[in-house]
Amino acid sequence: MSWRFLIISLLIFAGLATWGGIQAGEWLIAHTPTTANIPNVTEADPPPLVDLAGRPVMRQPQQPLISGAQGVPEKVANVNWEIDAEQKSDILTASSAASLGVTIGTASGRIDAAPIQTRPINPPVATGNTGGYAWEPAFHRAVAQCRTLGFFERPTCLGRVREQYCGPNNAWGKVKDCPER
Repeated sequence: MSWRFLIISLLIFAGLATWGGIQAGEWLIAHTPTTANIPNVTEADPPPLVDLAGRPVMRQPQQPLISGAQGVPEKVANVNWEIDAEQKSDILTASSAASLGVTIGTASGRIDAAPIQTRPINPPVATGNTGGYAWEPAFHRAVAQCRTLGFFERPTCLGRVREQYCGPNNAWGKVKDCPER
C-alpha cells in the first residue's frame, strides 16, 4: 500500500465520521423529550415556588445548629455597622490614649497585664583571638576541598572535617566554618 492511499482513506474516514456525528446530533435534537421524566411527580402536584424573576426558590438544607440539633438556622438580625461621628471621636481618643498595662478581654472579665519587657538584640561581638590559630589554614583548605565534592558527599565530608578540627581545638562558634553547638 502506498502512503497516498493511506492518507486518502484516512481523510475519507474522517469526513464520514464528521458527517455521521452531525446527523446523529440532528436526530437527537429532533427527538428530545418534551417533559422531564421525574419520578414521584404527577400532573396533580402543585407547581414549584418561584421568585419574582421566575427562578425556582430552593429551600435551605438542614445543617448542624449550635444546640447540636439538625435544622434550618434562623435568619441573623441585621446589624448596623456604621459608626457615628460621636463614636468615632470616642474610639480615636481611646485608642490614642497611652495605657500602662495591656487589657486582655476574657469570658469571665478583664485581666490587666503588664507589658512584656524585651531586650534589644545585639550582634555577636567578635573575640580577639579569631584568626590566630595555627590549625586554621589547614582547616579552611580541608573545608574548601569538601565544597568541591558532589551533593551527597559534601555534608559527610564537612561534618568529618569539622569534628577533626573544631572539636579538639574547642573552636565551636569561634571560627568562621565551625558553627556553634
